[in-house]
Amino acid sequence: MTDRDPRAVPPARQEGTSKRGPYAKGLARRQQIINEVLAVYDRLGFEGTSLRAIGEAIGVTHPVLKHHFGTREQLFIEVLREYDRRFLDARDVGDGTFVDLIHRSTEHSLRTPGLMALLNSMVAHALEAGNDHSRAHFSERYAELRGNITELLAEGQEAGTVRSDIPLPEAASLVLAAADGLSTQWLLDGSADIKNGLLLLQRLLEPPDQQVARADVQS
Repeated sequence: MTDRDPRAVPPARQEGTSKRGPYAKGLARRQQIINEVLAVYDRLGFEGTSLRAIGEAIGVTHPVLKHHFGTREQLFIEVLREYDRRFLDARDVGDGTFVDLIHRSTEHSLRTPGLMALLNSMVAHALEAGNDHSRAHFSERYAELRGNITELLAEGQEAGTVRSDIPLPEAASLVLAAADGLSTQWLLDGSADIKNGLLLLQRLLEPPDQQVARADVQS
């Protein structure tokens, strides 16, 4: 508590001109780093993409990188968060259904294979002893994704497009497992069809009468 009159603050401090410029520049630099990390990662891989290597590639000093992110682990997590945010910001483009999610997430992944590779590497990293920060991030991320998919499946049940005799949280976990596994196979040799694999899973989640009707049409 203080009895200082807030109106006595000098005009320059009220307007924030001395703070806003450097702060905005710092945010812009931070965003620039996040935007360019994947290009470095694509070229050098997980082991080769150190903070120093990133700094040398994009013209940012090592102390600046440490100031903004602290560690390589935190930088990679921030990159993944940024791309998650971009994906979520674009969700109004489709119709918001489970099938729409499959199409959008597949297209998002295929456009940025380096992002999938980084995600897989960081998940493996999180499983190693001592990487508590990464483990906490991915535990929270998967819990949120399971919740979002569960909601979409519940909406599908109400609309009659998802069978009613399955536990939805487990179905959501299965969807995530399929997406992760298919992406890993695709990254290894490109032979796995991510979109059609997930669409097959979607059809298996349909009510039995819809599956029968689909089989009749195909026959």
